[in-house]
Amino acid sequence: MRRALCAVALLALACLLVHAARVGLAGDYIDPIGKITAQDEALYAHSAIAMARNGDWLTPRFMGRYALYKPPLLVWAAAVSSKLLGVSRLSLRLPIAILSALALGLLFLWAGELAGWQAGAVAGALLLSNHLWHTLAVLCMTDGLLLACYIAAFYALFCDPWLESRAALFGFSGAVAAAILTKGIAGTLPLPVLGLYWLAARRQERPAFQRVCLAAALALAFAAPWFVYQFAVHPRWFWTEHIAVEILGFGAGAPPQTSHENQALFYLMRLAVTDPLLLAAAAVAIPAFLRDLRGRKAAPVLLAAWIAVMLAAMLGWQYRNASYLLPLVPALALLAAAWGPFRTQRYAPWMLVVLAAAFLIKTSAPEQPWGLDYRAGTVQPTAPILYDYCAQARGNELIVLDLADDLYASALPLARLRYATVAPVAAPAGPYAMPFAEMGITVTVDQFNDLARYTPAFRARLREWGLDSGAPIASLIAARTAADLAALVRAHPESDFLISAAYRNAVESAPQELIGAAADYLLLLSRTSVERTSPPAWSCRM
Repeated sequence: MRRALCAVALLALACLLVHAARVGLAGDYIDPIGKITAQDEALYAHSAIAMARNGDWLTPRFMGRYALYKPPLLVWAAAVSSKLLGVSRLSLRLPIAILSALALGLLFLWAGELAGWQAGAVAGALLLSNHLWHTLAVLCMTDGLLLACYIAAFYALFCDPWLESRAALFGFSGAVAAAILTKGIAGTLPLPVLGLYWLAARRQERPAFQRVCLAAALALAFAAPWFVYQFAVHPRWFWTEHIAVEILGFGAGAPPQTSHENQALFYLMRLAVTDPLLLAAAAVAIPAFLRDLRGRKAAPVLLAAWIAVMLAAMLGWQYRNASYLLPLVPALALLAAAWGPFRTQRYAPWMLVVLAAAFLIKTSAPEQPWGLDYRAGTVQPTAPILYDYCAQARGNELIVLDLADDLYASALPLARLRYATVAPVAAPAGPYAMPFAEMGITVTVDQFNDLARYTPAFRARLREWGLDSGAPIASLIAARTAADLAALVRAHPESDFLISAAYRNAVESAPQELIGAAADYLLLLSRTSVERTSPPAWSCRM
């Protein structure tokens, strides 16, 4: 079985690495229906690069400020990989791809132990050909890593439902601790799965209550040191960003949504469109699964607990995101493979033929929501512009308007980067954002034009928040009108700008050289080029 695990994991890893190497950073859609890009990948990549190059391994940063919205396991993994292999999009993504491939191997073993190796192959093929998994299993984002931790925890419980062995107990607890260090509250979901399994399983196939408590206590104890450290060292920032904004704001509140469907319709539509084959295969397996579930056998009870807890969390979490479907995908693949009508030796080979054909069809139609994209490229229209700009190795400051790049530029070895927005009214911090204007991380155009005057006050406020650095000051410049933007450009002839072509009229008289970098974007290059003291520290091709 160990050889089978390695063979399946290596095959999956080969498929994932091709995709990881060819798609640009933040260059794929998380939600192909809503066209929501992987903006968070550039954010995590920036933090990992900064950590690998500058240290401070306990506290991730983004553009000089603390970045405590998520625990740091993903950033740690990407930073270690970049430290060892050099900074590149492949090195940043490599740990996630490896762990995702191993998790697929565990799913193969799981289905194989339930219904034979043919069922294992079906489960692996269903997961490998799923658009959502294929995308998130390679990006430097928390979702793929979180899912790998979930699968490891559930597989440990499947192998030893009593959690009697040290391997099962510490495997489950360690995997849950890793999940918590990946995504905070969402990482604790295997614990209610364990609790629901303990309630529903037959007495002879469930762990003792003391063992359940021990497993939960160990998981929390393994994960606790980082949280305790942040509470002790950065209490105000950690409480505000991690607890008040991330957990209470986005989790318990009702943040702005990217779509108007209700929760159930939003997720059902995306599951049906991104993988109709998986949904159909799981649906036809439900009758056999329910028959086994009525007998309260360990395997179906565990799978039912997995699905129930993930559904409840997905529908209960106020913010809608297609990536929240990911934990259901391997569960549905296991359901289809182990209880579907095609799991028998007679029909399994034909099912594998169908899945192989489906994989080829999906790779031949990468533009479809259900397609698998192995093409080189990116969905970020500004990425080629920024790559060419970075390759010039200019020492000037670059200001990118309206986050048009989805933070892609933050992962490039630029001399100095800032962002700017044009909005009639500055958005208040509220429950969904940090008070960055108070700290001087977000500034107005007037403040930026006279930054030296405001810097001492901003430094003092940052020190009050526990950050003794001026690096994050004026990371974001808030303009209120196009005229405000024009004033910003004119006041800083030494800076370069990347702006939308919609503001062409506002910058026609700019002191910079105006270049039509693309149909929808303009690059304003300072006529006074600043020479960099050193070449770019890593590749511009991210």
